[in-house]
Amino acid sequence: MRKQLFIALVAVFALAFALPLVAADAPADGLKMQSTKKPVVFNHSTHKTAKCVDCHHLVDGKENFQKCGTAGCHSTDAADKKKADSYYNVIHSKKAKMSTCISCHAEAAGGDKAKKKELTGCKGSKCHP
Repeated sequence: MRKQLFIALVAVFALAFALPLVAADAPADGLKMQSTKKPVVFNHSTHKTAKCVDCHHLVDGKENFQKCGTAGCHSTDAADKKKADSYYNVIHSKKAKMSTCISCHAEAAGGDKAKKKELTGCKGSKCHP
């Protein structure tokens, strides 16, 4: 009986210390994407049905997820805006091979015109209020 109680107590303490570590790995809300003309606040909690790799691509085959505008990744320079791998295009392109914010939002809106404007519009949308 004492051995079972001891094991139960150890399990409870291990769980109590492990939970904050697991929660710390969850991405934060309120991520400010400031490399856009009008900064966008991104909340991971509203995108919880998506997998990380739906938006972030693997780097050297690994889940080394960083911000899109990290040096050496997607250029935030205005002169590079029209390049396929520019920061602007990885968010706004409707023709990219990988999902972009706009392509995913357009798919989510479907044929609903009001929802499409809300999710993909340049002005007065959820992205650019």
